[in-house]
Amino acid sequence: MTEKDLTPRAPMQDTSAPACANSTEQAAPAQLPMQQIAGTSACAGLALGPVRVVTRRSSALGRIVLEPPRETSLFKTALVLAKDEIAKLSEMASESDKAIFTFQIEVLNDHGLQDEVLGYIQSGSGAADAMERAESLYTAKIRSLPDEYLSQRAGDVQDACRRVVDILDGRPREQITLDGPCVLIADELLPSELISIDRKLLLGLVTSGGSTQSHASIIARTFGIPAVVMAGPEVLKVPEGTICALDGGTGEVVIHPDEATYARYTHRIHLARRRTLSQERLRTQPCVTRDGVRVALTANCSGPQDIAQAISLGAEGVGLLRSEFLFLDGNLPDEAEQLGFYRSCILAAGGKPVTIRTLDIGADKDVSGLTLTEANPALGLRGLRFSLARPDLFLAQLCALLKAGLAGPLRIMFPMVASVEDFDRAMEMVAQARDTLTQRGEAFSDTIEFGVMVETPAAALLSDELAKRADFFSIGTNDLTQYVHAVDRINPAVTSYFTPASPAVLRLIRLTVGNAEQAGIPVSICGESAADPDLALLYVQAGIRRLSMSAPSILAVKERLMDATAATG
Repeated sequence: MTEKDLTPRAPMQDTSAPACANSTEQAAPAQLPMQQIAGTSACAGLALGPVRVVTRRSSALGRIVLEPPRETSLFKTALVLAKDEIAKLSEMASESDKAIFTFQIEVLNDHGLQDEVLGYIQSGSGAADAMERAESLYTAKIRSLPDEYLSQRAGDVQDACRRVVDILDGRPREQITLDGPCVLIADELLPSELISIDRKLLLGLVTSGGSTQSHASIIARTFGIPAVVMAGPEVLKVPEGTICALDGGTGEVVIHPDEATYARYTHRIHLARRRTLSQERLRTQPCVTRDGVRVALTANCSGPQDIAQAISLGAEGVGLLRSEFLFLDGNLPDEAEQLGFYRSCILAAGGKPVTIRTLDIGADKDVSGLTLTEANPALGLRGLRFSLARPDLFLAQLCALLKAGLAGPLRIMFPMVASVEDFDRAMEMVAQARDTLTQRGEAFSDTIEFGVMVETPAAALLSDELAKRADFFSIGTNDLTQYVHAVDRINPAVTSYFTPASPAVLRLIRLTVGNAEQAGIPVSICGESAADPDLALLYVQAGIRRLSMSAPSILAVKERLMDATAATG
């Protein structure tokens, strides 16, 4: 296992070069052979400045293994110290990133992980070695999950476990210290490393490995740090102080940019800065197209931290709250635990409406102990189908949601509806939940609206009948595109067939919009494609008047829509 002792590869060079992209103008760097490296975009943005390379050195210290009782005691003490350190890191994190460190504490509290370590210790391993072995086992399991977001939580497990190992080895957990503004290059960054960096000095980030869905990448997006991942091992050989130009939107990394490239990046950075200032002015303005069409922009969220960030960025509410994140670690939250979570989310929205999707597991969201092993999970027992097959879980969730509705405006939508009967059965469960709460003498909201996620072709084709029953529609373009084109959206071999703006998908969207308008109910889009400004405009021109997207995309989408017309032709 590598050590977390972080050291530069060489002294900083070329101090006359501009330290950061927004510094005062200085002379362009001396001409050196230019090297272009293609990585993968993790966070859009531009950076231009000297490189700081971070490497990890292996420890030369040997480990002395004591008797199992002593190693057990050392392990338990290290757990306490590690959780205390993580709690302090959480205090430094933004509201939207605190959940990362909450998860790391939950990892260290996991009895299965602790039992695994203690078992190795009883077999004669030292505590540090036992923790490394358990970490390797757990991260391998998580990385094997088909869902990219879940598989990348392996980085959080690794981060938390390595902290315990460092404490056991007596190894200082050094923060990455930056001497001046720079572009940071590393093999891979852990969340705790990135959160502790002086962000005023971090111009951009390039990793040789990593993933777009790693929490380091997520934190980079939260902070707005231009980032490129999967740039390959060659990037680690770049000498310290070398000037680097970085385009986080395309994944382009240019080492030793020539005079023309240097000038091009400088110009683009100035333009981007002006555009950012322009977008900031839109934060509190309503989104109205040039021909006067009002479009509501809401956010896709997973918890109260996400919601707080979204509201601060101008979201008019939460268009999609994913309730399944309460269940994804194998935990089965009871009604009280769910109520606390839903209430905290509604309160975080500050009176703005919150739309919560009922449990949507199955397919690429595998939950140990709940979901089945299926030959074709994308077409299996998922979404509402799963909830109806497990009425005990569904009833508890509905009871919690009905009570949570007293905290503020709430809408509930059912995923993977494929027939009128699906929606009717779901509403029968709602009626049962109301009866249950009435019998208990517990208060609940009777103003909650119930809607359909239109994400199967069947739901779109039956939208005229569903619109007579539902209070609203929300189109999930991710799954709708997948099922319309018979393409597995997580299979990279068929990525080119996954086209949310295809004529077939747009035809179903227009059909759904028309039927919703005829019934007098609102319709929105909550798929990831709504975060693309050009696709967002296409949807508005197809009749959509509500869009839900990742919070950082709101201002860019608003700018695009306010500069366009909703009418076509």
